[in-house]
Order: sequence, then C-alpha cells, then structure tokens
Amino acid sequence: MMMAQRRAKAAAQLRAADLGLAVTGRPEGTTAALYVPAPFAPKAGMRPRHWWLLLLFICIVALPPTVYGWYLFTAAADRYESNAGFSSRQEHTPAAFDFLGAFAGSSTSSSSDMDIIFQFIRSQELVKRVDAKLNLRKVFSRPTQDPLMRFDPSGSMEDLLAYWQSMVVPAFDRSTGLMTLTVWAFDPKDAQNIATEVLAESTAIINDLSRTAQADTTRYSQNSLTTSERRMAAAQQALTKFRVANGILDPAQQASGTAQVVNTMVQQLATAQIDLDLLTGTVPDSDPRLAQLNRRISVIKNRIAAEQAKVGGLSDPGAPKYAQLITEYQNLIMEQDFAQKAYLAALSAYDQAVNDAQHQTRYLATYLQPTLAQTPTAPQRGLRVLLSVLVGLLAWSIATMIYYALRDRR
Repeated sequence: MMMAQRRAKAAAQLRAADLGLAVTGRPEGTTAALYVPAPFAPKAGMRPRHWWLLLLFICIVALPPTVYGWYLFTAAADRYESNAGFSSRQEHTPAAFDFLGAFAGSSTSSSSDMDIIFQFIRSQELVKRVDAKLNLRKVFSRPTQDPLMRFDPSGSMEDLLAYWQSMVVPAFDRSTGLMTLTVWAFDPKDAQNIATEVLAESTAIINDLSRTAQADTTRYSQNSLTTSERRMAAAQQALTKFRVANGILDPAQQASGTAQVVNTMVQQLATAQIDLDLLTGTVPDSDPRLAQLNRRISVIKNRIAAEQAKVGGLSDPGAPKYAQLITEYQNLIMEQDFAQKAYLAALSAYDQAVNDAQHQTRYLATYLQPTLAQTPTAPQRGLRVLLSVLVGLLAWSIATMIYYALRDRR
C-alpha cells in the first residue's frame, strides 16, 4: 500500500514538472496535490553576438552604400553616350563569262570583315590613331573632381587601352551582320567626335582590305591567264606539228573517205563476181570475157586490201596507219579544246578582277550616324546605390546564416 502511494506521488510530480509547475507534498493518505507556478523566464537582452551582428550590418549594409552614394552625388562626373551603327557590304558585278564559273573557281575570306572591324576597334592601333587626332588623355581626364572614373594622364599606353575598352564598346550581331558602337565621354561633343573617328578609321580599314583583295585577285588572275595562254599556244603548236608531219589535215575525215572508197569497191567486186558466175558454165573456158572478169576481180581485191591497209597499217609497213593517227589527233583536239575553255575562264576571271579593281565593291555602310547626347546617361546614381544596398544586405544575410548554422552544430 505504501509503495503504491509513493509511485502515484512520483507520477504526479513528473506531470507537474511537464506542465512547468512545482508540486508540494501533503500528508500521507491524501490524494490532492498543490501546484505552484514555476518562475518566469528572464527578460531577453542584447548579447555580444547581437552587437557583433549589428556592427557587421553597419559595416556591410549601411556604411558602403552611404559612402558610395556620397561619392556619386557629390564627386562622380556625368557621362554622355554617343551611338553609331554600320555594316560591311560587298557588291558583285556579273562578268561576261559567268557561265564558265565552274572552270574559273572562286575564293572566300577566312573571316568576315565585321570580325576584323570588331577586333580593330578594341586594338591599340586604333587607340594610337584616335589619340593622335583627339588627344584622348585630355578628353578622358577632364573631370578633375572625379578621381575614380577619370583617366590619369600619366598612364601608359596599356592603361589607356584598358580605359578605352571600358568607354568604347562595340557590339556585333552575327545573325544580321550589324555592328553597334557605344561611346561614353564626359562631354557630349567628345563622345560624338570619338565615334566619328572610329567610324572613319573603320572605313579606312575596309578600303585597305578591299584594295589588298583586289590587288591579290588581279595578280592571281593575271598569272592564271598567262598560264592558260601558254597552254593553249602549246596545244595549237602540237596540232600544227602533227598535221605538217603527217601531211593530213584531219585523219578522221581521211579515214572516212577511205571507207567510202572501200565500200564502192566492194560493190564493184560483187558486181564483177556476179557477172563471172553468170558466164561460168555457159561459155568455154577460153572465152576472153572470163579472163577479163577474173582480172577485174583480182584488181579490185588487191585495191580493197591496199585501202584497208591504209586504215589499219597491218599489211603495209609504210601505210599511214590511220587508226593510230586518229587516236593521236583526237587527243590533240581534246587538249586544244580544254586549253581554250581554260583560257576563256581565265580571261573571264581577269576581266572580273579588273572590273572590281576599278569599282569599290567592298565598303562600310553606315545606318546610324554618331549621335549627340542631350542629357547624361551615366552614372545611374539611384540605381547604383540601390544595388549596393541589395548586395550588402545579401552578403550580411549569408554571413549571419553561416554563423548561426555553425553555432547550432556545437
């Protein structure tokens, strides 16, 4: 009995402890218990870690945007934007013998003109040319009150190139072949002048590329034309030499004439043989007509054999051997025909090259002349301050979460 009461009392104390209450004892034999509320939790207050987080918030979120905003609204100089747009165009004038293009062949550039212009705009060579005309060191160092964005006039050419690439930005759209140029400067007129000079130098580069390509094409076409002329002359000389050596203008026609003669004699031979067959058995053997027909048949056979020997050259070593001559003649004619076609193709390519050299077939087409800004477009002060606040708040939040994650693991 006593053991059961003790167990019930212990269970009541545990339930009271779970409820946040204290249990006081009663005399034995009673089942009621007195529950007294436990003490309240202490009042929350700032701890060292909270002060450190507040200090970090001020250093990351509040202080940098404040200092940056003070700089933007007091010392940062206005920048003006000038835009220009252009593209490379190439004209093609059809030649008189374009149908021979398959023999002439063609060549294309390994890289487009706009790729070359894009790299040229970002090159040190263009910076030197524009600096010699506009004094870029003076143009980019005008705002003396802005130590961050202005260019130091004592900087090297490499420093000027890096600053140039941040102030002059080309954008090339490969799908349309259009180039858009954006230039910033601290004066609207300076930005327009720089864009104008970049456009002029790009045009000069295109003209140089065009002249170089035309000169190379003309030189190659001239060399090809000279080679074709020599080949055609050699083919004609070989054909003439063949005709003189054999005394035959056209062996094929000569063989055709010989074949006609043989066919005629074959017909005569058949007629003589028929006449002989008609007389044999009807007249005595001593009849002179039989001897005459036999003589005629023999002569015709010999003549047929002689004419056939001229064509094949099998029976007479001194025969013209028309079969072999025809083969050589056909080879010479084929070489002459090919040489003539190659000459016409080379002549067409040369005429096209000369025609292109006399006209500007490659040029820079400007669809947007350099603009003159009326109001500054940079720096966007409010947006920059807002972005700095957002970046600082993001960094502070990440640092806070990392700290509490590490703290909870201990």
